[in-house]
Amino acid sequence: MAEDRPINWAYPFPGKGTEVDPLQYLTHMAKAKGGYYPTGENGLWHGGVHFDQGTAGAFDQSSVRCIADGEVIAYRIDESYPLSEFVDEVPRINRAAFSTGFVLVKHSLHPPLPANAAGASSSEQTPPVLTLYSLYMHLQDWAGYRAKPHLPRPVFWGGDTYVVDTQGDDLIVRSQPSRSGAEVTRLANGTQVRIGIRDGEYCKLVAVPSGTTNPALVAGEDGELPGYLASKYLKAQKEPEATDQVVMLEQGIPIKAGELIGHPGIYQNHNSAAQSLVHLEVFSCDDVPGFIGRSRAWASRLPDSQKTLLKVHKGASKLIAHRDDIKADNPPKLSDSGSQIGVDLIIPQALLDGLPAANKIQVKTPVESSSTPSTTYWWRLDGLFADENGNPIDGWLAEQDLITTRHSPWEWLDFQWIEDTGTPLEKLAYTLNARGLLDTDEQHNYRAQISKADGGPIMSLARLYEIVDNDKDSVLTGNEMRAALKKPWQAQVLGQLITRYESEWFWNKAKWDELDRLLADEGGQENAVWEVEKNRIEKLSWWGELAGKHGVDEEGKAWHFQAVSLVGSFIKVGRINITIEMLKKVFEGLQDTDEADELLGEIASQINADCEKYKLDTALRLSHFFSQVRQEIGSKCRVVEDFTYSPEGLKSTFRYFRLNPEEASTYGYAGRGRFVSVENQMAIANRAYASRYDNGDIASGDGWRYRGRGLKHLTFKSNYSDFKNYHKSFWGEDVDFVQNPDLLHEDYKYVVRSGIYFWMSNSLFVEADKGSDGSVVDAITRIINEATDSYGKRRENFKRIFEVEEVFKDV
Repeated sequence: MAEDRPINWAYPFPGKGTEVDPLQYLTHMAKAKGGYYPTGENGLWHGGVHFDQGTAGAFDQSSVRCIADGEVIAYRIDESYPLSEFVDEVPRINRAAFSTGFVLVKHSLHPPLPANAAGASSSEQTPPVLTLYSLYMHLQDWAGYRAKPHLPRPVFWGGDTYVVDTQGDDLIVRSQPSRSGAEVTRLANGTQVRIGIRDGEYCKLVAVPSGTTNPALVAGEDGELPGYLASKYLKAQKEPEATDQVVMLEQGIPIKAGELIGHPGIYQNHNSAAQSLVHLEVFSCDDVPGFIGRSRAWASRLPDSQKTLLKVHKGASKLIAHRDDIKADNPPKLSDSGSQIGVDLIIPQALLDGLPAANKIQVKTPVESSSTPSTTYWWRLDGLFADENGNPIDGWLAEQDLITTRHSPWEWLDFQWIEDTGTPLEKLAYTLNARGLLDTDEQHNYRAQISKADGGPIMSLARLYEIVDNDKDSVLTGNEMRAALKKPWQAQVLGQLITRYESEWFWNKAKWDELDRLLADEGGQENAVWEVEKNRIEKLSWWGELAGKHGVDEEGKAWHFQAVSLVGSFIKVGRINITIEMLKKVFEGLQDTDEADELLGEIASQINADCEKYKLDTALRLSHFFSQVRQEIGSKCRVVEDFTYSPEGLKSTFRYFRLNPEEASTYGYAGRGRFVSVENQMAIANRAYASRYDNGDIASGDGWRYRGRGLKHLTFKSNYSDFKNYHKSFWGEDVDFVQNPDLLHEDYKYVVRSGIYFWMSNSLFVEADKGSDGSVVDAITRIINEATDSYGKRRENFKRIFEVEEVFKDV
């Protein structure tokens, strides 16, 4: 039986500045300079969407993220970008680079189990399953990674190479796996190393593939290099198994939504400048219509909580224009005048959840003979709708029974599917004719192909919805496609189209040679540009290497989905739902008390309410955040620092007591009693933290006054002052934590915010987004406390939270 939890989803690129909602993401695709779905400028099928210079203003395209949980089954990386040589009219040779690099990920798509599945029959407990593939095409070459050794690398690459990452200083190679080990040599920052067994916080040095050592290292009689390295200063440098060929993985390597796939590569056409480009495509080789039929039947068994799509029907609802006096205590009324909505549109709950608070109003109305009032939800929606004449309209929409309807994404509401029966020649002839590029003789010679394509399924569907052919001339053009993609109600219809045809990545020479005569130069001469383009198509192809493996169709045919539309239907953008039970798995030593539930409840409610603002809106980010918090405040969630130390513990933890060992004996606990009085704890804090970071001397009492508090144990007067200033600018509330430091453990709201402050002000989420590799955990730890001896423990925290228990999988 399939796992009962559906996979998680993520967008391949985050929005710039603010988060992008599902419909905005869809319409932003109109900004691409080319590469639309479902057809390209040439009229041929195009199964993916492009992220290029046109979309770079809307998205952070520095790295490509996996769109859903799955497993990497194949990839290819160019050693360096191949070049196509086109001859210009001058004549001269124009060398155009194009990336053939790709990653292919396999996913298992299935709905959740209904609440009453436990008592159902075996067949009723087994949801329908669809195997999906996501393709990320035109990725960066290997030369690009070598030129930027600190660039994050995909975890699914193999290799055991690491790079010294000390932020500047040399790394000491020690004779033993401890700080007390004698210095053997030093490695410069950026040196590549291979390591062996780990011993605590150290690991055995095996080889130095590149970089410098001072003095030079000499292997011993056993042929091995001497020395150990501190693991926290090593960053994993994964390497591809091979370059310039398809690497098929017999056993897929797991990857989670949001994890690193790679980086955009370079692509240049014969008549354009080189640009950064990624082609994203989603397809399935299964029986998609059959799956959708079974999924729709299954959706009828799911609870209302799964109905995360709101459908607004053409001619049924109206939008009430916003007025300055509309607010929570003066909501709009159904009787207010407004503009009738003239289009159908499905709005994901993620979009509604992400609206500003001022754009959401709930009106509760008493119900006779019931203690539960009825609730009307009002949403202020701008830039989404048009009236019956196609004019954009904005305003307040009310959810109304029988007027607006709620649906589960597993219903596949309004999705249409068509199977291609034509040829590229028919589509290209149709397109060239539509653009006025065929002369009279060519129109006559290809009239059969033009006629056949004109009556084909894609044209019929476009006319049926009247979404693309704006001038009603029965001709589909690229400009009309771009115009449609800018309008949410039209872009959504195109995004609900599923098409089956032979993949462009399946090399079929005869199919492309058929176009030679149509594309020939004047006089019937061979089109040199087209011949080079065919060679490029062959190099880009990869399907034949996987045909018949991992479920990939042997004949190259697949059902294609609009990738961004599919993600938007299932993604949980906006509000997340951390629960107290999840947090109890993080703080496994916390006692089950009302006070504990109050603290965990405050942590959950604050993050749930503003997860996007706090950059804690993915399972990956949450896992990194809480793995660090878990180490800072312990399994029992102690939000104020405890100074219960033995004399040896004081000397190993604080420099002051190493310099004054007799005082460590005075204030530390003796024997097994593990008791340190409050007076002695105050004395420890005042000595350990005296005269540092704006703290006064021992007598000032600042060490105790500004001891560690909050989720990240904020310490020192200067940090309390910085938090005060940040809190005022970020939360808009002026609270003097310098004068009232106890607020950071007495008021749970500030306990949580102090941890979020550290996460945000140090941009730890940027590091977190680099993936789930242990080196990422180390990078975050280094920012928090470079000198800590808990690197290994923090990696263990992350592994348990993110991989073993998957605490935040269902947020």
